[in-house]
Amino acid sequence: MFAGNVGAENRYEYTVIGDAVNEAARLADLAKTTDRRILCSDAAIARADAAERKHWVATGSVVLRGRSDTTHVSAPADEGV
Repeated sequence: MFAGNVGAENRYEYTVIGDAVNEAARLADLAKTTDRRILCSDAAIARADAAERKHWVATGSVVLRGRSDTTHVSAPADEGV
């Protein structure tokens, strides 16, 4: 992943580029089509500590646009919200 200013000297724009950014954008688009407004890959959840992981539940698997591999998806657990 790359994060930083890109562009010409008279017009810089801060941006992030990379696979993780693309995955997050695709999951954000997918979340808009479900009753769950937040989705996250299981791979990202696996990197969180145990206290955070317990707040997420697996919701299924999808093949995101631009990818050939399946992405396992989680959403925040319903905790009386």
